[in-house]
Amino acid sequence: MLKTALVTGASAGLGREFVRQLVLDREMTVLATARRLDRLEALAAELPPGRVLVAAGDLADASFRAQLWERAEALPGGLDLLINNAGLGHYADFADHDAASIRQIIDVNVMALIDLTQRAARSMKARGAGQIVQVSSILGFVGMPYSAVYVASKHAVNGLVKCLRYELRGTGVRVWAACPGQTESEFAAVALGEPSRTHQVHKHKGEPTDKIVRSILRGLDGRRAFLLPSVTSWAIVTLAHWLPGPFDWWMQRWAPRYFREELEQARARSNQTP
Repeated sequence: MLKTALVTGASAGLGREFVRQLVLDREMTVLATARRLDRLEALAAELPPGRVLVAAGDLADASFRAQLWERAEALPGGLDLLINNAGLGHYADFADHDAASIRQIIDVNVMALIDLTQRAARSMKARGAGQIVQVSSILGFVGMPYSAVYVASKHAVNGLVKCLRYELRGTGVRVWAACPGQTESEFAAVALGEPSRTHQVHKHKGEPTDKIVRSILRGLDGRRAFLLPSVTSWAIVTLAHWLPGPFDWWMQRWAPRYFREELEQARARSNQTP
């Protein structure tokens, strides 16, 4: 039975909802981490006392990850569940994407995830039990214009899962990935470069966060390597797999225009914000 969890990126969106549902529905103790301490403390205050422990810091910082893991290992009985949810993205023409932003995406989406996964795999193998959930994306299977580095990071995550599934077979440790599409969160606003004060006002359309998290957590009781938590995500990945020609034709004609418009609208909103 899963009793303790570490959830990254827990201050908003899917991460925040993971913490809520793990505590309220599964009665787990959760170590929640993100950069924004105020949001983590507000989340902990909403839930039963002592069930949410908070650790604020930047996952791109290797020293913070080491400290975070020490706290995870100190949980009663050790860590049963790691949910690598934290992720960054940036919508931009790849040729113009600045090096600092690229490094930040890779550090958080790939390097931090690999580090925590390795620590968890080592610990869980020694105990003979545990689960590691990577929150990937449908973009771990398909491409999308103006998001090349983010898409590459999610392909890397899916590749890691495929390999570790073979390595960890028979150890009692399960590693798998949840691959949602766009959800109701601040992610798109941040990726479009909108100022933080506009995030609550201009949330981009997506599937309900609570519904997607509930579907993902049901996967804790399954055996799939990759879980597509909604009809929409399943349809997109299935179409790309079975009808690659038509899918590619559609993406080449629709996606560039759509995302150029998104970028232009985001710039306009940023310029209008006082």
